[in-house]
Amino acid sequence: MKHCLIPRIKPISKQIIITIFAFFGCLFFAHANENPYEDGMDPYHWMETHPQHTARWLNQRSNQTVKTLHALPWRNALAKRLSELENTAPTISDIYDAGQNRFYLRSTVEHPYLRLFVRQKGKPERVLIDPPVGYGINFFSPSHDGRYVAFGLSRNGTESTRITVIRVVDNVVLDSHIPDVRYPSVVWAADNQSFYYSLNAITQDSGRQTCGKVYLHRIGHDRDVMTFDWRTLPELAQKACENVNLYTTPDSEYLIVNVSKSISGYGGYLFAAKKDPVDNGTLIWNKIVDTDKNVSAFVYSGEWIYLASYNASSGYDISRINLAAPASTKEPVMSWSNGELTQLSLSRDSLYVAYHDAGSSKFMRIPFADIRHHQAIPVPADEDVSAIFASSDSQDILFTRQGWLHPPVIYHYQPADNIIQKTELIPPLSQPLTDYVTEEKWVTTAENVRVPLTLIYRKGIARDGSVPTWLTAYGAYGVSTFPSFDLTRLLWLEQGGILAIAHVRGGGEMGPEWHEAGRADKKENSITDFIRCAEYLIDSRYTSPSKLAIGGESAGGIIVGMAMTRRPELFSAVAIDAGILNTSRLDNIPIGVMNYDELGSPLTPSGRLNLLKIDAYQHLVPEKRYPPVLLTVGLHDQRVSPWQTAKFAARLEEAGSPRSVLVLAYRQGGHSAATYAEADSKLVDTVSFFIWKTGLHVQDR
Repeated sequence: MKHCLIPRIKPISKQIIITIFAFFGCLFFAHANENPYEDGMDPYHWMETHPQHTARWLNQRSNQTVKTLHALPWRNALAKRLSELENTAPTISDIYDAGQNRFYLRSTVEHPYLRLFVRQKGKPERVLIDPPVGYGINFFSPSHDGRYVAFGLSRNGTESTRITVIRVVDNVVLDSHIPDVRYPSVVWAADNQSFYYSLNAITQDSGRQTCGKVYLHRIGHDRDVMTFDWRTLPELAQKACENVNLYTTPDSEYLIVNVSKSISGYGGYLFAAKKDPVDNGTLIWNKIVDTDKNVSAFVYSGEWIYLASYNASSGYDISRINLAAPASTKEPVMSWSNGELTQLSLSRDSLYVAYHDAGSSKFMRIPFADIRHHQAIPVPADEDVSAIFASSDSQDILFTRQGWLHPPVIYHYQPADNIIQKTELIPPLSQPLTDYVTEEKWVTTAENVRVPLTLIYRKGIARDGSVPTWLTAYGAYGVSTFPSFDLTRLLWLEQGGILAIAHVRGGGEMGPEWHEAGRADKKENSITDFIRCAEYLIDSRYTSPSKLAIGGESAGGIIVGMAMTRRPELFSAVAIDAGILNTSRLDNIPIGVMNYDELGSPLTPSGRLNLLKIDAYQHLVPEKRYPPVLLTVGLHDQRVSPWQTAKFAARLEEAGSPRSVLVLAYRQGGHSAATYAEADSKLVDTVSFFIWKTGLHVQDR
C-alpha cells in the first residue's frame, strides 16, 4: 500500500502474509452471552457464500459514503495538500548490486509510483521497468552478473503475478511463460542463465494453498525441472506445511529452502542442497534446522549459515553452522535480551546485525575472520536502521537510518577505514519537521505490564483534554513498529492533531516474548493493552473520549474492532481498513491454516473459544450505542475476504443507527490499493472522517 500512517518493519525471515479468514459454516458456542447470534443462525451468513451479492451490497453502501465524505468542506483541501506532500518526498528502496549494475526501485515527483531503475558504473541511471497503469512491481531479482532481471507485475491490488525475464542491456523481454504465481521466491543459479523458483499451488477442490515445489527454469526453455518436492522428504510427508521460500548467494554452492506452516515464525524447517543438479535435476536435500529450534531469520555465505533464534530472555541468539557438516555443533556469535532483531545481512567479509536491546537501537559489524569481535556502528537514539544493502562482492555496505521525524538517509559505510558517509541517494527535505516533537511513554496495565506508547504532535499543544488524537496499533505476528518516517502523517498533524502508536503485546517491539504474550490464547492482551493506552491518553489530559479516534488495518482490525465493542464510550470515531472482524470463521480459506498458530485453530474447542473471544462481529450487541465507524475494503482482497467487512457493517447497522456506519468499497482494490490514486483517496477520506467526528479545526494554509 502506498500510504500507511504507521509503516511497519517486517521480521527478516518471516514472510508476512497478513491473511486471514474465510468461510466454513457457522460456529456456535453454548454459553451465556448478550449476543443473539452466537447460539443461533447467523442472518448474514449469506454474505460469505454469495460474493456477487455481497459486492453489490458493499458497492451500494459505498456510493452513499462517497457522497457523504466528498461533501465535507475540507476534503478537497486535504487532497491538494496530500499531493503537495507526495511531490516533496521521492523514495528509493530495494538496492541490489549485481555485476557492474546497481538496481533499485524509485519514485519521482513526475512519476509518483515505483519504477525499476538500473545504473551501470560510470553511466547515468535509466528506467528498466515502468509498470503500466493499474499495475505495480510485485518483485524483481537480478542475475548475479547483472545481465538479466526476473520480475513480476501485479494488477489491481491482486497478489498473483507472472515471472518474466528482461535483458538489461536493451530492455528486451526474453521469457514470460510462468503465470499465476503467488508470493514467488526467485533465485538465480551460478550460470546466470537459469533460476530456481517456488510454486505454491492452489488446490481446486478447497481453494487452499498447498506446500510448494521448487523448479529450475532455463532462459528460453519451456520445460522446467522440479528440484524440490516437500512430499518426498520424510520430515514433511505427513505434515500440513504451507509455504516454501528460496535463498541463494553467489559466493556459496548451496541452495537453501525454508518450509513453514505458519506466518508467526513457528514450525519452520531449513533444508540445504548443492546447486549442481544430479539425477535429471533432482537435488539432494539435507535438513539443517528442525521445526523446534525457533529460528526466525538466517543469512549465509560460503559454507557458513548464520541463524537467529529466540532465547529465553526475550531476545535472540546468533549462531552459525557449517553447511558441509550440518550435524556439527553450533558456534555462538552474539546474544541480547528484551529486543527485536530488525536487520541481518552479509557483506563479503562480515555479518551485520541491527537490533533493539532493552529499548536501545544498536547496529553491529562482526567479521567472519573473528566472530568474537563485535564492532558497534553508531545509531542516534531517536533513529533506527531500517535497511542494509550489502553484497558478497564488496566489503562496503549501504544502510538506511530514519526516525519518526527524521526522513530516511542512506549512508555508505567503509569498514576498512571505519568511515560513515552520508549519500544523496535520497534527496533531503527542503523543510525539516522542526515544529513537531515525539514522546515515548510507558503505560502500565492492570497486570503491571509496561506497554510502549509513541506520541507525535506539534509543539505547544494544550494538555487540557481538547486535542483530537488518532490512536492506532497493529500488534500481531511479531511485527514491530519502530521509528520510521512518513510525510503523509502531516495530513493529520498539521491540523493540530496527535498521532499515537500503541506498541501492544502481539507485536515484536520488546522481543519474542512480547509477541508470545499477545498470541493465540493470549491475544486478548493485545486488546486490553490498546484500551489501557486509550485510557492513559484521556487520564493524562492529552485528549478526551469526544476527541479520541482509533484506527487499524488487517490484523490490527481485531484490536480496534474489539476495543470498540468493549469500550465504545471511550471513542469518538473508528476506522478499520481490510479488517479481520469475524475471527471465528477462520476455516476454509487458501492460507488460513497458516494463521492457526497466531490466532487459534477453529478445529479445536480451545481454539474456537480463543477465536470467539476476539471476534468483533460476534460481540456486537443490539441497541448498544457505538461510535461512528468508517470501514474500507477492497473487493479483490485475497487475504481478508470482503465479507468480513460486509457482515460487520450490516450487523452494526442493525445494532444502532445506520447513519453511523460508513463503508468504502474499492472495486479494483485488493488487500492494498490497486492504484496510487486509490491509496490517496483512502487516506484523505479517513483523515476527513476523523476531522469530522473529532471536531478538529482545519488549519488554513
